[in-house]
Amino acid sequence: MFIYSAQQILKGQIMYKDVVDHKGPFLYLINVVALLIFNGKFIGIWILEIFSLFATSIVMYKTARFFVGKISSFLSVVTALLALEQFLVSGNLSEEWALPFISIAMYIFVDYLINNKPLDIIRLFILSLTFVLAFMIRANLAAIWAGFGMVLMIKWIVGKKYKELIRNVLLISLFVLLFILPFFLYFYIKGALSDAMYLVFKYNMFEYFPQPVLFTLKRSFKILAGLYYLSVIPFTIVIYMFLRNKTIVNGSVVSAFFFTALSCSLGRFGIHYYMIFIPLLVIPYAYILEVIKDSFPKAKYTLLFIIFIFYNFNPAITQSQNIIDNYSEKGYGSFVIPPVTMEKLKIIITQNTKPEDKILVKGNQNSLYLYSNRTSATRFSYYLSASSLANRCYAKEAEDALPKLIIQGDIINSMNSISLDSLLNEKYRLLPTDIEGAEIWKLKE
Repeated sequence: MFIYSAQQILKGQIMYKDVVDHKGPFLYLINVVALLIFNGKFIGIWILEIFSLFATSIVMYKTARFFVGKISSFLSVVTALLALEQFLVSGNLSEEWALPFISIAMYIFVDYLINNKPLDIIRLFILSLTFVLAFMIRANLAAIWAGFGMVLMIKWIVGKKYKELIRNVLLISLFVLLFILPFFLYFYIKGALSDAMYLVFKYNMFEYFPQPVLFTLKRSFKILAGLYYLSVIPFTIVIYMFLRNKTIVNGSVVSAFFFTALSCSLGRFGIHYYMIFIPLLVIPYAYILEVIKDSFPKAKYTLLFIIFIFYNFNPAITQSQNIIDNYSEKGYGSFVIPPVTMEKLKIIITQNTKPEDKILVKGNQNSLYLYSNRTSATRFSYYLSASSLANRCYAKEAEDALPKLIIQGDIINSMNSISLDSLLNEKYRLLPTDIEGAEIWKLKE
């Protein structure tokens, strides 16, 4: 979806107005830049992902060094990064792009709390910029700022540092408005501001997955319990360190853990939401490794190796299997069409349409647009579940456009309650195919 949106933007389409999705605008800008630099090749996105994760790992290492030595810091970062395997899926996810911004903000917060490093204008500028960029990818990715920020405000109020509190709040507010303004101006000039506000804010908050707060919290903590060695164990360690040392930095990490868990529960179920825990994990992981190193000086490296294997064996094996499955007919989850099947679908599309023809994939499979180099016949390259806009406009736009091909079926992940049966039966004929779970309808001549 994100790559397809970037392609359409480069062709002159306006995000949210001509191409509908509900993530923040900075996410599509990242994909646009990657495609632009590398002449439309997808490898550009992969290269930016590697650079982004490398920058994240460097900042995570520097954060861990506030607490422990070089070896423990290095191993804690590697362990945290290997935990990505169950969140990353096929990559290019909104949470993944937010990781460097989360890591940078956490580094500045921790440096201030441990070393009393002043929050000068430059650091407040960076905190504000990273917040806006994460927020403009998806609003609930800003949990780290909420967690640390709340503790800092309590610290300033309890310490009666009202001047520092007012100064920092005013400067951050000013910088945030400054960074958000270009996005608003762009969409206002393009006549897409109301569409952007609806999709990014109203749809996400009220239509995407409206559920009672207690239900979402219960679901989130249930998921976290299943990820015990990524959540329960580290969280317990940080709470223990806070109760033992009662340092404000450990209290801030506890607060950040809570707000992150809360933010992950805001929306539909998605294991990849929990990727934003990764930067936080380096602190408890570092604590574990350093305690072992200090407690067992004669066998410290053996024990470090054992604990390292304990945390990383399952992720490494699972990731290896995922890679194998992704290049076989098993595919990887319901959102990935295996290569052989994708090639068959691509051939059918290209043989029955011209490059300028539009098609409609009735489901969540933007990959078919990408690999066949075709454009969606409607603004909705996938059906936006529960959206009042989609419910009102999807069928009408399909009927007005009369795409050359309409593809639907189980393999397309058709999470689409809107029926096009009358249109299909009246103006389309079903093409014969040996692809199980796919119906391909061609417009009658």
